[in-house]
Amino acid sequence: MDSALEVTLRTQGEIWFASREVGRLADTEPYFLNTALYYAFGLAAGRYVDRLFKPTYIDDTNDVADEIYISPATAADGVANRITSTYNTSSDDYATINYSAQDDPDAKQNLPSYGRRRVLGHGNELRCYVLGREIEIAGLDAKLPGYIRLGKKRGKAKVETKQLTVDSGTGEYELGHAIGAYDTDQTPTGNLITKQMRPTPLIAQATFQGPYIELSRTEADSKGRGGTDPVKFPADVQFLRRKR
Repeated sequence: MDSALEVTLRTQGEIWFASREVGRLADTEPYFLNTALYYAFGLAAGRYVDRLFKPTYIDDTNDVADEIYISPATAADGVANRITSTYNTSSDDYATINYSAQDDPDAKQNLPSYGRRRVLGHGNELRCYVLGREIEIAGLDAKLPGYIRLGKKRGKAKVETKQLTVDSGTGEYELGHAIGAYDTDQTPTGNLITKQMRPTPLIAQATFQGPYIELSRTEADSKGRGGTDPVKFPADVQFLRRKR
């Protein structure tokens, strides 16, 4: 890796997607997968009309996957604001079948759509890392927008970056930040914690053995701030590497 950025995403309103569903509760957990961040940052673009209903993540990122890796985003210092609401509405199906009165299967039923929704509210901070191969740090920083939109309702988040120094090494190391389960060919040797999510699971914690890269803040950024230990990633980390 030649360059790296620490990216803080500050939510500017409600961001909602169903990362976990328990009964009638749809819960937004404080994780943004890199399957979403490549599109949110404008580094990939999918089809406007999808008639195949099959993931196209690999095709959509072929032009950037060798040069730029974006990690999933996780809560920087816990979750500051969650909002829970109850809804009771008519169906939001894209198309409704119009039956004749005598054939309508629901003619004698009142079928409201109701449930509870827990979302990420304003003021939450999530952190991810953007790594560049053969890209200078200024060029990598310039590729990221000032704001992005995420989730089912296109909630807004502010993008703030810090430039990091990049070193390399080999040996046993602890993963310093979550990565996608398919983003490295290295196999964890222990201390493994995974997070089941869709469409790809996360490796939230693990011990690895092999080549790694080490990301550090500059001395000026580290003064007076907690959590400044170097962050380590597998040296071969690449978006959906094991699926390519």
